[in-house]
Amino acid sequence: MTQKTLLEIIKKEVAPATGCTEPVAVAYSVAKARENLGGSLLKIQVRVNPGLYKHGMNVGIPGTTERGLPIAAALGFVIGKTDKGFRLLDDTSEEILEEAKDIVRDKKVDIQVAHDFDRLYLETTITTLEGTVRVLTVDRHQNIVSVERDDKIRPYSPARDSVQQSSKQIKSYRLDDFISFAEKVPIYELLFLKQGIEMNMRIAEVGLEIEGGTAFVFKKMISDGVLPDNLVFYTQMLCAAASEARMSGVKMPVMSCVGSGNHGITVFLINTAVAIKKGIAEDRLLRALALTILITVYIKAHTGILSAMCGCGVAAGIAGSAGVVYLLGGDREKIFGALLNMVGAISGIICDGGKEGCSHKLMLASGWAVQAALLSMNGAVIDPSDGILARNFDTLFENLGQVCNKGMQATDRVILQIMQKNP
Repeated sequence: MTQKTLLEIIKKEVAPATGCTEPVAVAYSVAKARENLGGSLLKIQVRVNPGLYKHGMNVGIPGTTERGLPIAAALGFVIGKTDKGFRLLDDTSEEILEEAKDIVRDKKVDIQVAHDFDRLYLETTITTLEGTVRVLTVDRHQNIVSVERDDKIRPYSPARDSVQQSSKQIKSYRLDDFISFAEKVPIYELLFLKQGIEMNMRIAEVGLEIEGGTAFVFKKMISDGVLPDNLVFYTQMLCAAASEARMSGVKMPVMSCVGSGNHGITVFLINTAVAIKKGIAEDRLLRALALTILITVYIKAHTGILSAMCGCGVAAGIAGSAGVVYLLGGDREKIFGALLNMVGAISGIICDGGKEGCSHKLMLASGWAVQAALLSMNGAVIDPSDGILARNFDTLFENLGQVCNKGMQATDRVILQIMQKNP
């Protein structure tokens, strides 16, 4: 039963997505509303929690030069279909884009911050000549909990301590369970993860050719001998390339993890880069990915989906170090040592929204994930009595979650205030 449940969790938490997940979530929500309401548009109203607003306010929209949530909402209305899931923006043509830009220019889109929600919350209301529809999304980017029309619309105030069932479920497992699963699950059950490797490598290759970009310059420095062509720098280069391409609006899908494309890039490309450089067999790479995904989901269950900390570093990056140790043949002790090295080093990296600069944070997290793993493999591990660390797996991430949530609420508010003042 454990093996079946953990496999279901992995399959649920990885999915293709085109573009930064937050504006895509808004577009998806508006498209869902449009599917349920015809007529000429009068108004689109979108209320989002501070974290979603922060992530989506300045990020590029795939296949366009546009940025932010208003144009994402307008595109969702014009596209009006959700059959492609989070790849709905693949349908963005010049004609669709111009129609969406007209909606924004006519001031028919209103974006508001719902400050009373400290969890993922997305409320979309569209009004046309035929009526009003409201769509509510809670906890996960695609977790639509209600679609209501006209006089059926009711006030919504979810319990603040409510936790999505999958978060409760993953917290009941321990590191030994995840390692055992990765080692024993039939390899054919993990073959679907190959799509994520291929997808995220393809967008990394595109990112490497963005002239003047972080990864482009990184590649040149390696080529010129300024930086060595080693395991750490190769991993950093791939992760930065894929992230920069995605966040700048390149119209290509990535395999996301826990609802985030950058998390998916971090998870898949840390492991893939190490496997390529070390010549490690594909079967072992797939098992390392399974382990990394499960630990990422576990960490996010403690830190939250959108928080003041950069989840690519303080979730996917931390989990990636465990995958690297597994790839290199390390045991449970070495895996936990790498996790300690990561939590003890990069906890507290702030999230100040989705943008091309995220590539630098992925570069930092992925590079340290490899180094933390190598250090642990060679016996260098931060003492678990240090700071917020702990001697066991569950307490380690309970502590991290407390810092991330209770400890950094004011930090998140200040970050958002500064971002809203920036031109």
